[in-house]
Amino acid sequence: MTNKEEKGKRRFHKLRNYFTTGLIVLAPTAVTIWVLVILFRMFDGIFGKLYTRLFEYLGYKVTHIPGLGAITLVIFITLFGYFVRFYVGKKFLALWEGLIHRIPLINKVYIATRQLFDVFKNSSRMNLGKPVMVEYPRKGLFSIGWVTNERTTHFSDKVGKKLVGVYLATAPNPTSGMLIYVFEDELIPLDITSEDVMKLIISAGIVGPDEATVPKSM
Repeated sequence: MTNKEEKGKRRFHKLRNYFTTGLIVLAPTAVTIWVLVILFRMFDGIFGKLYTRLFEYLGYKVTHIPGLGAITLVIFITLFGYFVRFYVGKKFLALWEGLIHRIPLINKVYIATRQLFDVFKNSSRMNLGKPVMVEYPRKGLFSIGWVTNERTTHFSDKVGKKLVGVYLATAPNPTSGMLIYVFEDELIPLDITSEDVMKLIISAGIVGPDEATVPKSM
């Protein structure tokens, strides 16, 4: 291979790396914008069509105002959330869910969707301690969790050594899991945030603390 060919090959590899880097950096933003646009169009279309028919009936020249349907839907959802906080709203919601649970197939979709939203709602409220790794359920296997209780004098006295309470969440639902007590000197502290652990569990290990925006080799 000549010197000219080697330079051309190096340029090609650099351009390929630049393209890959740009793609990795821009792809999350592009996907986010794409999802937001789809959601906006979907939400805007729910009430937007009603406004269009109303404006046509009233004889207005402008029959579609972008965003009006989406704003109306947001207001409707907010008012409904306010309504279900009261006794009548709670009764209505209970009757509605009771009806949905009796419909085959639809009840499976509803329950799965409800559980998914409950996961994100409850996980954001969980006030957990520092992330740690413990050798569990046997030697050579490691689990990730949070220190939830260091005031364990009663249990520590029973075994004659300092114990620490650790909550181990199960993937992909961090609101379910188990509480175990581990010897304090067997804890492996992790230099990551509780949010990182939550993302790791919800994604079943796909999104971890080692994920980087741009690969180091680039």
